[in-house]
Amino acid sequence: MKTLDLVPERQVSSVGPLLAATRAEITKFRGSRSLTGLYAAGILATIALGWLLGASAKASGDNGFDTAMPAPLLVFATLQFGQLFFAAAAALHMTGEYSSGTITSTLQAVPRRGIMVGSKAVVLGALGMATGLVLIPVATIPTALGAGQYGQFAFADLFSASMGAGTYLALLNLMVLGLGLLCRNSAGALVSLIALVLGLPQILQLIPMDWVQTLIQYLPSNAATFMATGATEPYGPAMAFVILIAWSAALLGAGTVALKKRDA
Repeated sequence: MKTLDLVPERQVSSVGPLLAATRAEITKFRGSRSLTGLYAAGILATIALGWLLGASAKASGDNGFDTAMPAPLLVFATLQFGQLFFAAAAALHMTGEYSSGTITSTLQAVPRRGIMVGSKAVVLGALGMATGLVLIPVATIPTALGAGQYGQFAFADLFSASMGAGTYLALLNLMVLGLGLLCRNSAGALVSLIALVLGLPQILQLIPMDWVQTLIQYLPSNAATFMATGATEPYGPAMAFVILIAWSAALLGAGTVALKKRDA
């Protein structure tokens, strides 16, 4: 008696290797002290800076300055610095294989380039999302204590900041993965990322042209802020999510194409 195959053969042949490659990537990440150390440093730095911002807001508020801001958003603001640790870990997870020469073994073990990139994207994306979802609530506690009455927040603020941070860090990791594939070295990937999320917005602000000022609003860092704060102008969280997806898809897609052409 014939049995019905409910899953297409092509889909089965892709899911199996992807799961196996993903398990291997998890083992690689967990086994690297430099990668786990960078993530630990980023988490500790975010918590410490959140408390510092909270204490600063309280001191300024007590002196008559209007510094009130929901504590979760104060924590989110510290990701301008903390994201560099997470991005460095994501970059090293890819570029470290080029510098050590183990990329040859990886491509021999996973000859389908799309599967290899997909497995790294799954691991880094999930790690970024989990980091944001956990880090914001945890760091909000010392931040709120430091800020006192100037850091009061509602559950909606905590939810929005947590989802915004998780989504941003997940997609940021995918951007870095794409840059790592394009540059094939950690320094190049990190410099490119810093230029995109920190340098470019500052430079473009100096150009007094309307279309340039509009363009700034569509850079990754600003889109992440609009998503975390729930802002509706110049666009809302849904559009911010689409913009971040577009940046990630463009960079990761370009990196995958470069990988297939150079390391075919």
